[in-house]
Amino acid sequence: MRKVISGFGLLLFAVALPVPGQQADRVIKLLEELSNAPAPSGYEGPVRDILKREFQAAGLDVSSDGMGSVIGVLRGPTDGPRIMLAAHMDEVGAIVRFVTPEGMVKFQLLGGWLDQALVDQRWTILTDKGPVAAVSGLKSVHVTPPEERTRVTPRDDVFLDVGAKSKEEAEALGIRPGDPIAPTGSFAALAPGRYVGKALDDRVGCVMLIETIRRLKEQGIKTPNTIYFVGTVQEEIGSRGAHTAVALVKPAIGLSLEAGIAADHPGGRSDFAQERLGAGPVIYLADAAMLVNLKLRDFLFEVGQKNNIPLQTEVTRGGYEDSAELQAYGTGVPAANIAVATRYLHAHNSEIERSDLDRTIDLLLKALAQLDARKVAEISAF
Repeated sequence: MRKVISGFGLLLFAVALPVPGQQADRVIKLLEELSNAPAPSGYEGPVRDILKREFQAAGLDVSSDGMGSVIGVLRGPTDGPRIMLAAHMDEVGAIVRFVTPEGMVKFQLLGGWLDQALVDQRWTILTDKGPVAAVSGLKSVHVTPPEERTRVTPRDDVFLDVGAKSKEEAEALGIRPGDPIAPTGSFAALAPGRYVGKALDDRVGCVMLIETIRRLKEQGIKTPNTIYFVGTVQEEIGSRGAHTAVALVKPAIGLSLEAGIAADHPGGRSDFAQERLGAGPVIYLADAAMLVNLKLRDFLFEVGQKNNIPLQTEVTRGGYEDSAELQAYGTGVPAANIAVATRYLHAHNSEIERSDLDRTIDLLLKALAQLDARKVAEISAF
């Protein structure tokens, strides 16, 4: 299955829209490759392959845990603290439940989808025989009664049409219950410095992992710690990969690298989400499952201030990230969620600003260089 899915990721990359008027440097090329790779929760193979490739190219020791999270280790002083950077590899998607006698595919969602994001979209079913294109059907306006035209189609009424005329024809394509389903979309540039693509939650975090390693090496930065770069699995269905990976790493400090919730658009609710594109890295102070360690918050803001990196904060009741699992490990670990503000999460298309990504990587580089045993003990003390 991994080989089939990986091949599909390469196919999507080959047909992705060009970046008009902007030269695609290595960061954008990497983000494009990661964004286009299909990897719903539990089926992270294509993204895991990319992270392994980049970790190995940087000379890291690479391993995996029993759930499929990938771990790259950049070793520092033997008495230095362990720092865990976690970014999840999975995206919201679905799995096949069954095929109807008419050849339509019914599915079970993986992750938090809005019902209005499901209809009239293209999807890819990842089968043992190869990828199968699908579209979520939408009743034509011509045959929709007026009273139904503004109604959101409930998720249980949504189906995928693969063009098959019968259940037997669909099964002949290789479609079986349990096959993963990924949203279909191609990465592209918008106005200068802004980009759109699927699965930016959390492929921006995966880029942060890889670029942090690259820049540490290129700039000759010797950190006073050992850093564990972890691509986690199944975050979108309960941070399951972080739960097992953190037990393997045993960190002294945990940082979750994420896509944040930007509501700076018409209809956005600033009382629900405070982030804006272009305003710098986001430090989450609270979400549905985690309260940030305030000493760690203060440390990150000091680093930002000293290095002219503007920071913004988020307090939200909706959703949570891998930082909740990092914080709750053992007897407790100082943890924070550091994010790149992102519009339109958990849908086929999300949007980020490049400057936010660069500044967040800069913040990580500066912070990691200062997290020695003394600083970690200071942050951890009560």
